[in-house]
Amino acid sequence: MRNLAISQITTAPLTLQEDIDLCLRLGAGLEIAEKKLSLDPGEADEQLAFIQGSGVRVTSIQPRTLTIFPSASDPEPAAPEARLDALMASVSRFSRYWPGVPLVTNTGAAGGDEAKVWDGCVEHYGALARHAQAQGMLIALEALGPSLMNRNSVLFSYSQAHEMAEQVHHPSFGVCLDLYNSWQDAGLLESICAQGLFLVQLADWRRPRSLHDRRALGQGRLPFGPLLEKLSTCGYHGNYVLEIFSEDVDDSLWADKATLVQAVEASAGIFGALRAGRQNA
Repeated sequence: MRNLAISQITTAPLTLQEDIDLCLRLGAGLEIAEKKLSLDPGEADEQLAFIQGSGVRVTSIQPRTLTIFPSASDPEPAAPEARLDALMASVSRFSRYWPGVPLVTNTGAAGGDEAKVWDGCVEHYGALARHAQAQGMLIALEALGPSLMNRNSVLFSYSQAHEMAEQVHHPSFGVCLDLYNSWQDAGLLESICAQGLFLVQLADWRRPRSLHDRRALGQGRLPFGPLLEKLSTCGYHGNYVLEIFSEDVDDSLWADKATLVQAVEASAGIFGALRAGRQNA
């Protein structure tokens, strides 16, 4: 399915072979989650070579270290310089296989000192962007939802991510729009533009009952129709990545492999129908 990809964040319960089989069957691309790779460098290289040889299109990377500053979900190492080194290493690792794809990142937090995080991220992201350009890669900055403010990020709106990207001011540094995190922003439709937009992530929203309670498309309240229409009319022609994590709820999409696969298949069908509806309008 053109432009749709499945994140390995979504397919955490599946094996790598099952990830590949699912993508091939649906005609979807794959977003690699580095944390799903083996910690043994040799085995990880074998896994990457397997993905490369599978024929599945790789759209984006979720690096093992996602943030410049520590986050509640990834507190170590504490030093931003060490985290920058880890992000640079991820760029170098994946550039050997898939030059040109974006690595997704967000800021992290520092106990409420938003100014420190903002200024530090602008500085370190400049260095990361220059490294990415030298390796032929891209960096995509994602704003998280308000519930993660000062826990995992200091950005809680898409326009803030754009503002930081403008300050970094580098052609290899852009933004990732996560519709789940941003859809309730009253100014989102007006702020969406194709310039610097490297990636869009998809999940449906209902009032969450745990930190990880994203739903399959069509199971929530997210108004995909007008959002996808705006993305199309503004000139965005990039990838849409299904990113649903679902745990610690009684109807978890990760309850078993069959439940997860059904959720992915249903989401792919709805995405396809939405795209077809716009094309036929």
